[in-house]
Amino acid sequence: MKYTRYDLKREKSTKPFVFFTCIILAAAFILGTFIFKVVFRTSGNLNDNAANTVSQNKVENTSNKSSSAVDGKATKFIAVQGGIYKDKNNAAEEKSLLTKYGFPFSVQDSDKTRVFLGVFQEDVGEKMMKSLTDQKVDNSKMAFTIKRDDLCNVEIAEIINANLEILNKLSEQDVKSIQTDELKKWCSSLKSKKMEDGNNKLVLKDLTEYVSKLPKEITKDKAEENYIYIFNILKKVKSN
Repeated sequence: MKYTRYDLKREKSTKPFVFFTCIILAAAFILGTFIFKVVFRTSGNLNDNAANTVSQNKVENTSNKSSSAVDGKATKFIAVQGGIYKDKNNAAEEKSLLTKYGFPFSVQDSDKTRVFLGVFQEDVGEKMMKSLTDQKVDNSKMAFTIKRDDLCNVEIAEIINANLEILNKLSEQDVKSIQTDELKKWCSSLKSKKMEDGNNKLVLKDLTEYVSKLPKEITKDKAEENYIYIFNILKKVKSN
């Protein structure tokens, strides 16, 4: 009769391997948990800091380049429009639909109501329109152009840009409010003589006074009224 031989020593030799494998896996789990908590906790804190300093970064960039940006080029903005309605109930429904994409607002145009998703720098607006189209949401645009042919127009364009940076940042889920101190400080530094020249000097005066009266923080519930103000300012700008 033949017997099958089992190598018991070989079976025992696998136990240390299994033991050390378990130790490595446990260590990896603990390390991964630690990294996850540290990184994500830090990210959460940074969200508030980013929200609070967005206007500062934008204004610093603006003040550094505005004096040399009278180059005759143009800054373009887009108001992304959802629809135009005679029936205010239909306008309200459209506005409600667009709330999932941002901070929609509406303006009266004679006997009609225009519903907009927001006002954006041209490149951001184009991307927003494409996103809406991909999601089968009808949209169109109202374009605005500010020629950078004098310092007055340059400052109007950059102040609007700074405001839109704030409003766009507010649309992020984790951002509750944006501080306005740096934006207000920069606008207040504009010299009055800069407003004596330029076809849009009254628009610049209106805009700087508006910024000076902004609250210390802009919260999400104030986004709509700020968009409406920027929209109306853009309509006043005369492009030569």
